[in-house]
Amino acid sequence: MNISIFYEKADTNKIIKELTYNIGNVGAEIKSSGENKQDIDIATFAYSDAKYIRKEIQVNNEELYFLYIYLELFSKEQKELQYNLDKVEGILQSKGLQTKRAYFRQEQLFKSCLPLLENSETLKTVGKRNILTNGLISTYPFISSSIFEDKGIYIGTNMYNNSLILIDRYNTNKYKNANMCIFGTSGAGKSFYTKLLILRNSLLGIEQYVIDPEREYNKLAKNIGGTIIKLGPTSENYINIFDIRKESIEENEHGYLATKIGKLIGFFNLIFGELNEEEKAILEEKIIEVYKIKNINFNDKTLYKNKKFKTTKDMPILEDFYNILNDEKTKKFKIKLLPFIKGSFKFFNNYTNIELNKKLIIADVYELGEENMKYGMYLFTELFWDKIKINRKIKKAIYLDEIWRLIGVTSNKDVAKFIYKIFKTIRKYGGSSVAITQDISDLFSLENGTYGKSILNNSSIKTFFSLEEENIKLLSQYSNLSEKEKIEIKSLRRGECLTFVGDEHILIKIEANEFEKQLIDGQ
Repeated sequence: MNISIFYEKADTNKIIKELTYNIGNVGAEIKSSGENKQDIDIATFAYSDAKYIRKEIQVNNEELYFLYIYLELFSKEQKELQYNLDKVEGILQSKGLQTKRAYFRQEQLFKSCLPLLENSETLKTVGKRNILTNGLISTYPFISSSIFEDKGIYIGTNMYNNSLILIDRYNTNKYKNANMCIFGTSGAGKSFYTKLLILRNSLLGIEQYVIDPEREYNKLAKNIGGTIIKLGPTSENYINIFDIRKESIEENEHGYLATKIGKLIGFFNLIFGELNEEEKAILEEKIIEVYKIKNINFNDKTLYKNKKFKTTKDMPILEDFYNILNDEKTKKFKIKLLPFIKGSFKFFNNYTNIELNKKLIIADVYELGEENMKYGMYLFTELFWDKIKINRKIKKAIYLDEIWRLIGVTSNKDVAKFIYKIFKTIRKYGGSSVAITQDISDLFSLENGTYGKSILNNSSIKTFFSLEEENIKLLSQYSNLSEKEKIEIKSLRRGECLTFVGDEHILIKIEANEFEKQLIDGQ
């Protein structure tokens, strides 16, 4: 079926004159009408309608249009065509709409349904209807939004109208930030979608950093020339948690050590469990002491040697900190640090030996195991965050897969605050933060969902793949999902998603060509 709709704006002044004239005539007819009740009813309806239209035009700034709607049905078989005609007419008439078949005017109607903008006069005489602006907008057929941004990357197609979806999340004129949230159950397609975004963004020269707890991005990185940094017992890559980097604070600002102390307290919270204020004060005192041994204090000048910023070799390491925990108050901290110094996690006790000189860097923390993955994720997040702040003019993105590990119940407020800070401020560095998870309940578990909600609200683009009903109910508490959208999310198939892009909500089918699939899957 083809549908063709024509709108013609009427001359407002002429219409008001005609309405006023008809109102006077009909009013006179009503007064002088006889006993025929039917005539009186028809005249009364016409009188009321005319007055209503005149009022809307004069008082509410409405415009009057002539509306023409043509339907062209076609089929390979006459029987099927007749069935479809009867079916369409039945549906329309059940909604109170009148229909007329174009007997002896089929050719004119066929031309009107072609993209020729031809509305035959012979059709107009029988197909014309009056409509005000308010009613006119309800006839607009494209009820589904589409996004086609000049500098955007291809995402997929609109599931309602098959239009192409191209999104430029770095468009500061349209979006308050370039942040994204990607939620979905295992196997729904969120990982493939994330890899597709990374692949297509790499063509634009965007710097991208990925926290990879499940070892899902290695094949993609190898295929497009990215760097994979592994942290674990069998790896030779090390990151010194005590590193203070030159880019860790803004240019012309002060407070390197003070900034670093806050990050270290967050890290030690992960190891020692939730710390009270007294324990934080004790740890801060010891952190200041271990930096003092390396001739570093709150004076930023102490971080320079021969006019150059000190390197990782000039910083303390975890063992230096461990060795000064000698009093009774710090005994329990020393015991918990023992595996990091002499045990299975001693790879944390070393100087940084990695370089970040590629546009795509994958942080592989898979070897750390389920319970200890959060340590590596936090280390890499801090490292990448400092890297992101170096040059504001370069577009960059950080992808936090399984973000619930950093802002969920297994994390702590200090770490969650740090992650939230990234989402809140990355925009000014030309960056984008991407939160990816399948564990919605864990995401909103810390502090009654405060941090999960904050990250959701600080993401201009939200993508929901298929979710279980329990997760949909939880998510609806923190986002403006309609009842229809809740049903849609539950019934989405693999590779289909509901995306909130600014104020627009669109159902999208993610699409990739065979070459992209080979690069992503590593085949």
